[in-house]
Amino acid sequence: MRDQLISVIIAERPYRLTVSSEEEEEVFRKAAKLVEEKMKSYASNYAFRDKQDLLAMVNLQFAVEFLRLSNT
Repeated sequence: MRDQLISVIIAERPYRLTVSSEEEEEVFRKAAKLVEEKMKSYASNYAFRDKQDLLAMVNLQFAVEFLRLSNT
């Protein structure tokens, strides 16, 4: 597969990315979907001013999970 341009939606904004394989495309699409799901979860459980607050919390959660996994 040649490099392909794809678009994913995060926080109601499209982001264009270049991927080099179908597997890479699938990973990016799953990741974007996971971010959206986490944002919806935070939005329904916590007070927030704007989507940036939700994105910050999701980012923090993923960073903590990454650090926990990398220390094993």
